[in-house]
Amino acid sequence: MSGKTEAMPRVQARRFWEQLPTQFVQWRSKMQGEKKMSLISHLTELRRRLLICGSLFLVAFIGCMSQTKWFVDQLIRKAAGFSFVYIAPTELVISYLRLSLIGGIVIACPVILYQIWGFIRSGLLKKERVAVFVILTFGVVMFAAGAAFAFVIVLPVMMQFFAQFQDPDIISPMVSIESYLNFVVTSLITFGAVFELPVVTVLLTMIGIINPTFLRKKRKYVILIIFIIAAVITPPDVVSQILVALPMLILFEISTLLCQLLFHRRLKRQEEQEVK
Repeated sequence: MSGKTEAMPRVQARRFWEQLPTQFVQWRSKMQGEKKMSLISHLTELRRRLLICGSLFLVAFIGCMSQTKWFVDQLIRKAAGFSFVYIAPTELVISYLRLSLIGGIVIACPVILYQIWGFIRSGLLKKERVAVFVILTFGVVMFAAGAAFAFVIVLPVMMQFFAQFQDPDIISPMVSIESYLNFVVTSLITFGAVFELPVVTVLLTMIGIINPTFLRKKRKYVILIIFIIAAVITPPDVVSQILVALPMLILFEISTLLCQLLFHRRLKRQEEQEVK
């Protein structure tokens, strides 16, 4: 029974990829058939939604530009013990523009996703609509949680760790503001992506690529990798390492639990269909 259970996800994954082109064509036909919309109507709707996204992004970008100095000041406070400079005439302006651009995208992201959802929802079944909506919402929330965790906890810990290597008698710690902002943005995006682990696990389980047995077999390796990452990016003390590693371990266990629930639910549904 266990061998059959482990083989089922691979068969389902193969069937999923084989049927994907046909399902896409059927989805497009169904969307056009239900709404009786011509190509011009689709393009008009797409244009309207793009204008909404672009307008909101522009407003968010301008708002971020007006608050860039305040936000940069908050970031600098996270790096006590460092002095920041800009080494090119345009570096500071470009850094502010880049930061405002990223801020505008982040603020407009929920509306952009909602517009994407509104454009594709007419071609989805009721169950598919619920699944896509939940995954999009959960994905946004988890990414925001990961970025917030990095900003509030991880970033100060890392900067404190790097500050320990200072040697003012030999090298003065004067960091380019562009390099520091790039480091912050990379850290926020990285931890935001790490917090997407449950979402990715749900998707891979739904299409049959992974199963609970696979995750349980790899648990010890995942735990080892998590603590290695925590040891590298934190000061050499147990508290800081646990502080960074604990959320990652919780995310992995949540992912395993979600995978198990979805997998057993799908097996039960298949058994019911076989009985019928």
